[in-house]
Amino acid sequence: MAMHLHIISFNVPYPADYGGVIDVFYRIKALHEAGVHIHLHCFQYGREEAPVLNELCDEVIYYRRSMSVFNQLSAKPFIVKSRANLQLLRNLVKDDYPILFEGLHSCFYLDDPRLSSRTKIVRCHNIEHDYYRSLTKGVTSFLLRSYFQMEANKLKQFESVIHHATHIAAISESDETYFQQKYGNTFFMRPSHPSSVVSINQGKGDYVLYHGDLSTSENNEAVSFILDQVAPKVSFQFKIAGKNPGVVIREKAKQFGNVKLISNPSHDEMQELIANAHINLLPTFQATGFKLKLLNALFNGRFCLVTPQMVEGTGLADACEIASAAESFTFKIEELFAIEFSTALVQKRTALLEKFSNSAVVSKLVDLL
Repeated sequence: MAMHLHIISFNVPYPADYGGVIDVFYRIKALHEAGVHIHLHCFQYGREEAPVLNELCDEVIYYRRSMSVFNQLSAKPFIVKSRANLQLLRNLVKDDYPILFEGLHSCFYLDDPRLSSRTKIVRCHNIEHDYYRSLTKGVTSFLLRSYFQMEANKLKQFESVIHHATHIAAISESDETYFQQKYGNTFFMRPSHPSSVVSINQGKGDYVLYHGDLSTSENNEAVSFILDQVAPKVSFQFKIAGKNPGVVIREKAKQFGNVKLISNPSHDEMQELIANAHINLLPTFQATGFKLKLLNALFNGRFCLVTPQMVEGTGLADACEIASAAESFTFKIEELFAIEFSTALVQKRTALLEKFSNSAVVSKLVDLL
């Protein structure tokens, strides 16, 4: 019997160029390869229609996300209310196929009585109210900070709609514990990602790499930590690579002879930087969600040196080197540059990452269909 699935995506999931849509796009690809007939519903804002999705889905329907300021006045979170579209509901009720809601963002109709008899799976990319509250840190604009705080409050209240889900797919083990305790019917579904095989250059590189979207406050905090407290204390070269670095990062990077800033590298250039680095240095100070750039670095790069928050609840701690304070980072960097990434280390990494293959990741979801 053919398996059919509606997927409601918060954005057009192609190009797969940032965390949330990477997870969605490669899940679609893995489900298609598993024989699932996908009926994809995409909310569109700032992205064009993507013909490649037609190759993976039986149908792809686009809906305009309403960015009206009046949505701010709703008791529902803006990220939810702006994705209310009656045509979506009309399309969902045409059949009785299961529905995958990608993120709390897409759950406006989760509790609609017309969907009460359906199998409804919510993919939780974060504990959203915690994530939005974390966005208030380091934000200097009073209006933006107020928006994030207000949205966090609304998301915490709206989250109870998840009671209407048949199943909840949590992105990390710690999120699984949270949702299971509050709502039950929760399982751990690791993120989907572009890497199909472990591909690591053996031997040694000659630089430390930090990569990420350099326009976000979270990544700016990480880069500032590296530039202020780590890079000045070691002699090795550091490369900082990512999208849209701000003036502060650009000016600060110029102060160090061992730091090179690479703005807006192409996908291929970024992958080459990750592969050739001796250490992918990925600190974060927010244990929210699952950082897909870590999986990319583990599948394609040598040593990964991270903070405990980066691996919390991911099951990836054994694949990484972990440090907290600046002193321990500098010590670890010196220690790792004395070691080659050997065949044995590649084999160990490969074994650790077997359960993160995309086919393994979607197997539970396929079973539910």
